[in-house]
Amino acid sequence: MNYTCQQISFIMALLQLLLDNISEKQMPFVDNLNEFAKMISGTRQSPSPEVDSLFDAEQAMSITDYLKCSLFQNYQLYEFLFSQPREELLLGKKRTIEVISSADFVAPLEEGMNTDDYLHYMTPVEQQEERTSQEEDGEVPGETALEQEKENKATGLEGYNVQDVKDVLGDMTKEMLGTLQAEFTEKLRVQEESFSTRLEPLKHSACK
Repeated sequence: MNYTCQQISFIMALLQLLLDNISEKQMPFVDNLNEFAKMISGTRQSPSPEVDSLFDAEQAMSITDYLKCSLFQNYQLYEFLFSQPREELLLGKKRTIEVISSADFVAPLEEGMNTDDYLHYMTPVEQQEERTSQEEDGEVPGETALEQEKENKATGLEGYNVQDVKDVLGDMTKEMLGTLQAEFTEKLRVQEESFSTRLEPLKHSACK
């Protein structure tokens, strides 16, 4: 059955009114049914002979049957739904975030992090306090560490010249070449023995 927009709007307003009577006014079944009968009978009355009523008899009967099956036959269920408090379940998930302590990890390589960042974030509390005291005295810890590192490197290379480096590299090269030559010779010997073993049966067969 087809309804106009005005008719559908009235049906939805009527349904909302009946539900409000249950939820807000706690209206009994008989009173709410009488309210519905008044509303639906009012739509059958036309304000003037020239204007048609909102619903005809067949449409009014169809609406009555629908609300009777959907609302009034389950009236107690709606009363229970709107009168009984419902529990609100709060669903949540607990998460634990582990914070990493810098004291539990090995210090990074010197080329992997800037010295100032390392001294500021990764050093233990004692070293940080020492760094703070050095800054108060006017010393810069980063520059001091770099200067000490340069001094250590310079001290480690004292007493060596270019000829010494060439000699060391020459000895290492000779040792590596000697090892490679010995391995190559051994592989050739094993290959020759393998070929000789394979050729022996061929020689015997050729002589026969």
